[in-house]
Amino acid sequence: MDILRAEDLWVEWITAGCRQPVLRGISLNIPHNQVTVLLGESGAGKTILARALSGLLPDGFFVSRGRILFGRQVMAGSASWARVRGRKIFYTPQNAAASLNPVLTIGRQIRETSRISAKELEEMLLRLQFADPEGILQSYPFTLSGGENQRCLLALALAARPDVLILDEPTAEIDAAAQEEFIEVLRDYQRAHSLTVLLISHHLGFVKAIAQNLCVLSRGEMVAAGVPQDIFSSPGHAYTREIADYLRTS
Repeated sequence: MDILRAEDLWVEWITAGCRQPVLRGISLNIPHNQVTVLLGESGAGKTILARALSGLLPDGFFVSRGRILFGRQVMAGSASWARVRGRKIFYTPQNAAASLNPVLTIGRQIRETSRISAKELEEMLLRLQFADPEGILQSYPFTLSGGENQRCLLALALAARPDVLILDEPTAEIDAAAQEEFIEVLRDYQRAHSLTVLLISHHLGFVKAIAQNLCVLSRGEMVAAGVPQDIFSSPGHAYTREIADYLRTS
């Protein structure tokens, strides 16, 4: 069963009075209670797709054709997005520092939306490579590093336990050890709490480690979608073949 999907989705950008297509005819199915990884090179349109699926397109971008459905509900207009965003659909952007409130402690921000116990939160922070969870919860974002803020945003997202969690380059600013632990934490929470996850990245390690479904975006078009083994057994697009070749030799 698909919980979130796009049907023939076109997103355009208005610049200098002209309309430029950014996403062209995207059809995407996010199955319930599974991890879907969206791969694409820089500039492919991954972040714009993630923001479209969250109802958070930046100024100047708009859906010009097609539709997005959450369950059976067609998402059209700000009111429909307001009912689900942050509770049923939770989007974490690449820039964690800009997403966290600088005048509130990390603990207050997490607890405002958290659906887990204090003990579970402490255990999660420890697994995300925080040696002093209580100290982190009492800290303000501006006192933390970029990598620490990114891990705090991940903790906030996981603690909210939404129906759909959209993670945009979640490990871009954290080191290799924290990346590995994050993958384990995400896998454990996804299985334990029936999370549906869309993970956007150009990090191919996610495909082997966690992907149950895979979508490949290239130059604003979806060039492959399905089970990773099926896609890589007969890759039809040049970019997909590059990924398949890399994974075979890595």
